[in-house]
Amino acid sequence: MSVRKTLISNCEKKFLIKNLSEWTRLDGRAFDEFREIQISFGKDWGSCHVSLGKTSVLAQVSCEIQQPKTSRPSEGVLNLNIELNPLAAPHFDTGRQSDVGVQLNRLLEKCLKDSKALDLESLCIKMNEKVWSIRVDLNVLNYEGNILDCASIAALSALAHFKRPDVTSDGEEFVIHSIEQRDPIPLVLHHYPVCVTYAVFNGGEFILADPSLVEEEVSDAFLSVGLNAYKELCGLHLGGKAELSTDLILSTTTKAANRAVLVVREIKEAIEKDAEKRLKSKECFNMEHLFNDLAAMNLEKYIDPWAGDGKRKKKKSKEKKQEEVTTKMDVEEVVQVANIENLGEGTAALIPINEKDGSKIWEISDEDDDDVDDEIVVVEVPKPVVDLRDVATDSEEEAVIILNADKKTNKKKKYKTKK
Repeated sequence: MSVRKTLISNCEKKFLIKNLSEWTRLDGRAFDEFREIQISFGKDWGSCHVSLGKTSVLAQVSCEIQQPKTSRPSEGVLNLNIELNPLAAPHFDTGRQSDVGVQLNRLLEKCLKDSKALDLESLCIKMNEKVWSIRVDLNVLNYEGNILDCASIAALSALAHFKRPDVTSDGEEFVIHSIEQRDPIPLVLHHYPVCVTYAVFNGGEFILADPSLVEEEVSDAFLSVGLNAYKELCGLHLGGKAELSTDLILSTTTKAANRAVLVVREIKEAIEKDAEKRLKSKECFNMEHLFNDLAAMNLEKYIDPWAGDGKRKKKKSKEKKQEEVTTKMDVEEVVQVANIENLGEGTAALIPINEKDGSKIWEISDEDDDDVDDEIVVVEVPKPVVDLRDVATDSEEEAVIILNADKKTNKKKKYKTKK
């Protein structure tokens, strides 16, 4: 059961026209002033909510794999669908498309689809077999005038925010990778076209930007212009009963082009802020898991006495610990510098020296003393034996150097500590 649309009385029309003749609007805005835009994104890719004043639209982008059209075998498919439900206004019906909905769908397709804003060839998986089909669902949550501008901003923002899953093929089978396996791929947009709507009164005498619900009901016609950030015309539609001159249309489209540049800038800034927010939340999530893992590791170490070295450490007595500390302190106080002494051809020894008086802590002894506790074994370094048999020859080949270890028994020398 549908609710009848509320009609505007003649008194309200006369009051509105009288205010326009005095260069005032009911909401206090100027004739070329637009309402504030608010763009927010959901948790999923391609979920976007846009509000233009009190008019709000929710956009959701989805994708699926299907066969391409026979006329376009290497291009994907883009579908736009706007739904006017009773949540937005009581006179909207569910289950069937009204004339207003059909008109809005055509204007959105003319602005986004016919202008080739989305690169459809990038959606091809395999020619004549598999392509991506992108679908944009627009739900009007509240209707307070100018649905077309709000819906175009929501659709464009959702397409720029959406990322499709990656697909690989071996020629026969197609594998769709999840987000955990591979990063999703964003859509390729050549440009960002948006719709800018104006309401026309008294045959072009008054032109209002971004009309409200009451102004739409009273207006004679409306002019909708599709433009991108490069101020290129992507669509133009004049609906209603009004005859506008060429100069008036050109001046209006110039104002709409400046408006389109600002809207596209706001869309890109909103997407960048959402990307930074997602990156920060992802870093915080990873750091939280890292801290939890570290805490769990430390907890296991304290709970399990066998964790770590794999062997249970024996407790040392207090006397033994005291001896070790005293020995370390004595060594640190005495042994601070050392000299290298040459003991012969190819041998050397590192002799510690007391820094205070310069006396040697160790002395060299050739005698065999079994009572010496601290011994340092000095091994002679073998000399390389050079075979120069091929040097005197007339051959151009390089001389062969053979390194042989000395077969003589290495001499051992002992050192004893001065007492």
